[in-house]
Amino acid sequence: MLDKPEKTRELIDILDAAVPFEVELMPSAIALLRAQHIADNVKPTQTVLKVSYAGDEGGILCHIEPEETEKVIIISLTHVRVHRSLPLAAAVFDYQKHRVKKLKKQGSA
Repeated sequence: MLDKPEKTRELIDILDAAVPFEVELMPSAIALLRAQHIADNVKPTQTVLKVSYAGDEGGILCHIEPEETEKVIIISLTHVRVHRSLPLAAAVFDYQKHRVKKLKKQGSA
């Protein structure tokens, strides 16, 4: 199991209450969106309009609708950064750190 169910549920509730909030897309996410022609001119700063949970396999997802496209982009919380000044930043960072560690461990098994 990758996620801690109770902590994940708590974080989703915190994120839901904070919507809309800004995130920075990681450079690798921007490159992938451009390479797949999903959002050719997507800006790094985006606004999360909704969060959802894709189970243990997919984790917490951010729904964004960039001005540069009419498409809604759904991206893993592990591929974005929240501003440190947001009250939820520490909880998001802890989730990301835990999830990435578990994914790496699972990949090497």
